[in-house]
Amino acid sequence: MHKNSGFSLMELMTIIGILAILATIAIPGYLGWRDNTQLTRAAQDVYSIFQKAKIEAARRNVVVAITFDANVATVYVDSNGNFAPDGGENVINSIDLSDYPGINLDTSEGGGDGIIFSNPDDSIAFAPNGFPLDNTGSLTSGTVFLINRKSAKASIRISPAGNVGINRAG
Repeated sequence: MHKNSGFSLMELMTIIGILAILATIAIPGYLGWRDNTQLTRAAQDVYSIFQKAKIEAARRNVVVAITFDANVATVYVDSNGNFAPDGGENVINSIDLSDYPGINLDTSEGGGDGIIFSNPDDSIAFAPNGFPLDNTGSLTSGTVFLINRKSAKASIRISPAGNVGINRAG
């Protein structure tokens, strides 16, 4: 006699049902984890470009600025002091927040654009001594606010002494 081995239709339907229940439980947790991870990555990268600007200003003995234009942050040697990345200036680094799915500048903060700098052009610079400067050459501070699609927030702040830090909320 020949015996057929395998699963019955009822056994297969039971397994598929169990897998569907497990997926229903696991997917929302995974999506929340992914959104928070993207927020953490974006905040760390914004933190890193501020640190990079500070280090490059000291290393090159020049003023290095960071300008936010929409969702792009550009780090550059501001040789003419106009707080704008002009054609002949050396761009050191840039990040685009659109590379982090679900992450944006938090427009409920910073006067509607998610950024608080005393320079009205959403720019801040570091002098060779590591202190942050505004467009008048005065010491300044600033904050960049980020938010994910789950409304978790992070802020990257620069103190007047040039210290850079990250705060997480939500």
